[in-house]
Amino acid sequence: MCLDNGTFLLVHGGGELSLEHVASVLPVAGGLKLVDVFGKSREIAGAIEEIDLLNKRIVVA
Repeated sequence: MCLDNGTFLLVHGGGELSLEHVASVLPVAGGLKLVDVFGKSREIAGAIEEIDLLNKRIVVA
């Protein structure tokens, strides 16, 4: 099976965030750190519950 290179979505707290420019998702104390291709970072609370490669989404609880 071949997967295309479409944009992933981060599903968190009932909302969705496009990960179009996110280069890394890193674990940090109590959450995740998202680092984009420009080096800008953002932290969100929670832990990865599911990574769905087929539907291009990462679910955080």
